[in-house]
This record gives sequence, C-alpha cells and structure tokens, in this order.
Amino acid sequence: MIDAPVLGVRATVAAVGASACVLAAIAFAGHPAVSGLAHALLPAPSPAELPRGPILERATQRGVLIVGVRSYPRPAPPGALAPAEPDSYDVALARRMTERLALRLELVGLAPAEQDAALRTGRVDLVIAGASEGSPDAGTTAAEGSYDSDSGTLVALRAGKLQGTDDLRGAPICVAQGTGYSATLAERYGARPQTYPSSVHAASAFMAGECQALVDHGDVLERLLRNEEWRFYRTIARGLAPGSDATIRMASGDTRSRDWLTAAMREWRVDGEQQQARSARVGNLLFEIGLLKDGLVCHS
Repeated sequence: MIDAPVLGVRATVAAVGASACVLAAIAFAGHPAVSGLAHALLPAPSPAELPRGPILERATQRGVLIVGVRSYPRPAPPGALAPAEPDSYDVALARRMTERLALRLELVGLAPAEQDAALRTGRVDLVIAGASEGSPDAGTTAAEGSYDSDSGTLVALRAGKLQGTDDLRGAPICVAQGTGYSATLAERYGARPQTYPSSVHAASAFMAGECQALVDHGDVLERLLRNEEWRFYRTIARGLAPGSDATIRMASGDTRSRDWLTAAMREWRVDGEQQQARSARVGNLLFEIGLLKDGLVCHS
C-alpha cells in the first residue's frame, strides 16, 4: 500500500510536469498566452538549436559576414596621419558572431548617419556600433538585449563651475558616440551633450577645455580617477543609465536571424567573453588617454 502523502507528492510532480509541457507547447506554437512563467520554465535556446534566417543564410552562402562598426583614428605622433580603425569592443562581438557561424568577418566603418541606410540597402548584414542616439528606423530592427549596458560616471574639475547634478542644465558635456548617455544627460539634467567619435576623443576634448564635464563608462573613469594626474577632477554623478541600448541591428523582417543573434549575444555574456572584452577596452583606453596626457601623441 502507498501512503497518501507519497501519492500527493507524485500527483504534484505529475501536475508540474504536465504544466511545463503545456507551457512548452504554447511557447513553441507562438501562442499569445505565453507568459513570463513560461519563459522562466523553458531554458533559453542556444544558437546551435536555432535556424538561421534569410540575412544570416545570405552571409553563409557568400562565406562572409559583413558588419558595420564604429571607426575612428587612434592617437598618433604630432603631424602623422592616423587612419580610422574599427572599435575594438564592437569587433570583439562581431568576431564572436562569425565564429559561431563559421564565417569570415568583413568590417565596414560607418558613421551614425550611414548605418540605417547600409542595413536597408544590404551594404552590411549587421550593425554593431553601440547605442543609436536617434529614433529607430522603420526599416531596421535589433536583437534583444544590450551588449554594452554599463552605467556611466560623470566627472568635472574640482574647482570648476559644476559641483553637482543641479549645475548641469545648459552645461556642455563631452560624450563618446554610441555610449547612449547623451539622451540621459539631455532629458534628465538639461545638459548639452557634445558627441565625439570615441572615448579617447571625448577625454581629449574634455582635457582641452571644450566641455565642462566628461561622461563615460564607470569602469573607465573610476580607473582614471585613481591616477595622480587626475587628482584635479571629481565625480559629479555615478550610475547613469544609458538612454538607449547598444544592440545588434539588422534590416527588419527577419525574426529567425534576430532570434539567433539574441541567443548568440546571450551566450557571449554567459561565457564571460563580454567581461573579457570590457577589461580589454578599459586597458586600451587608459593607455591611449595616458599618451595624450604625456603629450607624446595628438588626436586627429
């Protein structure tokens, strides 16, 4: 004879199993009743479990994934012409995508105004160029999630006019393209963001007095503030949320490719490769900003 409590446990287990099966069936059928509970019970699919949509299939057929990224000159000796080079953080994610797809990578440097048109016309398959500052284009879409969601820090001269966030209204703030902080500064504080091609350009402009404050990823500025030469600067605000996500963008109408990219980006985060790319970015920026401080190089 089986005790009643044991029967109750078995019944509960069977009910939970049946519920999970129902939720799974609903989810895979694309039923609108899919809830947060269903997504919580079902494991996130890996890229290997998902089909490639038309955009990724075209890249597979040609053997090359073409990705638009941020591109800008690095510090160079005075008088030297510095060619534009791809942003290393954008490249790290683009390279991971091509490795999972077993394709070669072709990079195309794109200015912000060129990115949507490059996607619509098929000049590039994807754009990985940080956060988009403008309104979303009707002809483009993005994979879910942000690949660069670090909170921002705002710094200013200790003896300057800015002593707190109440002083930011109308103040010019140096900000790097693609970080997503411009909207936050303008909408929340009434500041005047001045956008530069990269974090190094923004830091260079700030040190040259073009702006009253500098905003960038917190891990970058917190490290800089530990340096002796940055003792004249102080933190005005921490924990600034980007006004928009840094996403992988693509032409609209291809949900299968979008879902594949979402899964691949999630895997990139979970595997620790995103953190490795962040650490490398901080190290590179500290080195380049240090060169600017020492006067060994200038910026184009």
